[in-house]
Amino acid sequence: MTTPSTSAIRRALVTGGAGFIGSHVVEALVARRVEVTVADNLSTGHMENLDAVAGQILYETLDIARDDIDPLLGSGAFDTIIHAAGNAHIPSSIDDPGRDLEDNIVSTHNLLAAVRRVSPHSRVVNISSATVYGEGSGVPINEDEPTRPVSPYGVSKLAAELYVALYARLFGLRTCTVRLFSVFGPRLRKQVIWDFMNKLAANPHELVILGDGGERRDLNHVRNVVHAILLVAERSPLTGDVFNVAARESVSIDEAARSLSAAMGIAPIFRHTGEQQAGNARSWQADISRIEALGYRPEMGYQDGLADTVAWFRRLQSHQRPGGLTTGMTG
Repeated sequence: MTTPSTSAIRRALVTGGAGFIGSHVVEALVARRVEVTVADNLSTGHMENLDAVAGQILYETLDIARDDIDPLLGSGAFDTIIHAAGNAHIPSSIDDPGRDLEDNIVSTHNLLAAVRRVSPHSRVVNISSATVYGEGSGVPINEDEPTRPVSPYGVSKLAAELYVALYARLFGLRTCTVRLFSVFGPRLRKQVIWDFMNKLAANPHELVILGDGGERRDLNHVRNVVHAILLVAERSPLTGDVFNVAARESVSIDEAARSLSAAMGIAPIFRHTGEQQAGNARSWQADISRIEALGYRPEMGYQDGLADTVAWFRRLQSHQRPGGLTTGMTG
């Protein structure tokens, strides 16, 4: 794989830009003085995620899977499209695999087809997930490992990846995919760190942990992920390639619980259910050599990332419940 010279982003479309990762990408682009348009149907995104850039972006309420997106792409002259729209929740994919298919596979294909028709010069960065690998092997996973997803979400993200690569090979589109491992940080209101913070806010004396605590995740703060996404957009060959994005900081769930408790200034006892959540792999650890060759280095360490996330959670609690962390929040 050859690496071209850097090509700066000047005008960008972020699908799913009101969501967790998308909104952080939008903020980073605005900070670079990029002209940004956000397209989101707000099924899981929130307009308040864009409060910091209100008045500095264009916004379109649009469902990529179901609406005509040709007018937006045809009028936008976007040099870069960050595709962060779609379902990103394993349990909901199990509850409704058909909806997950539409949100992830159909939306991605619709975007690619529209780019081919009206904006073939645009580079497309597809946001995918480590769930495409299925169960980890216990050693760092590289991008050439077999993909054996164990959830409808993993299957839909893999199918979307294949379309992204196919449109590069068959039609010459400029595309790539990033596979994200266990992202956490402000605005993420699901998954392990959020779940633990909510439980500890409601009961600082005991933390109920799903599973046995030995499961492992390569936890990566969202700031590092945004850095990786923009780096790939500017420096990757854009020939359908795939890049793992992680922080090389694999921790067990028990270790995550201990470090988060310390960051919150409490020392609960742990109680394990022993039950595994359907569709979740037990352990993941990423080999990030490929994206490191582009110059990627995680900017925020795990402990600093936890502190940043706890600070956001406390602000959220103080805004929604008088008295701060004295009451639980599950929204």
